[in-house]
Amino acid sequence: MSTGGATNAAGPGARGAALEVRDINFAYGHLQVLFDVSIQIAAGEALALLGTNGAGKSTLLRNICGLERPDSGAVTLDGRDITGMPAERLAGQGLVLIPGGRAVFTDLTVDENLEMQALGLRRQKGLLDERLDRVFTTFPRLAERRGQKAGLLSGGEQQQLALAKALLLDPQLLCIDELSLGLAPVVVGELLEIVQAISESGVTLVVVEQSLNIAAELCSRAVFLEKGEVRFEGRTSELLEQDDIARAVFFGAS
Repeated sequence: MSTGGATNAAGPGARGAALEVRDINFAYGHLQVLFDVSIQIAAGEALALLGTNGAGKSTLLRNICGLERPDSGAVTLDGRDITGMPAERLAGQGLVLIPGGRAVFTDLTVDENLEMQALGLRRQKGLLDERLDRVFTTFPRLAERRGQKAGLLSGGEQQQLALAKALLLDPQLLCIDELSLGLAPVVVGELLEIVQAISESGVTLVVVEQSLNIAAELCSRAVFLEKGEVRFEGRTSELLEQDDIARAVFFGAS
């Protein structure tokens, strides 16, 4: 299942956005999940969010991307306060999330999934056609299955479609929640080529990942969360040397 033109994954002149999370606290009812979490991500950087099961990784991503609103603290994108801004509005400003699981409409075809994602581009047909051409060049397997329902695609093809939907929005900052979950290693390797090409084009990446090896391959820097607090922040290579944390990621991450 070749992915094709990985070097064309992101748009021409792609530009990353800087992200800052300051002192985020968040609770589900009486259960506090995040405690004064602060991270900074430079424009064009790739950051891995790692942690044990229930550490708050996906919850932090949801707070960043507008699916949850922090109880306190702030999130800024290129210096603009985006705290609690709805996800659809953030997507229009270049912050795009690929949520965990298969982020596709299984009852819709590949084409229909992409059309739903690109509703905001309906009046810019030239731009939409250009982005669709780029997506199908990057994912030739999807081009072959445009009329097929997404629910009939393989797990790897569904993740390709999730990536394709994100690329249609021309992201400046792309957040990915466990891209590799449940996929065969060969499929993961093909998807990583695309994500690496997106990163190399200048798009900022924030990746929640269950595999330390994948995180190290994609990201130069990592944050390790434990019970909703930042326990480690630094280069991914340094994290690999922290035996206790590495064991926690290998044996306890979700």
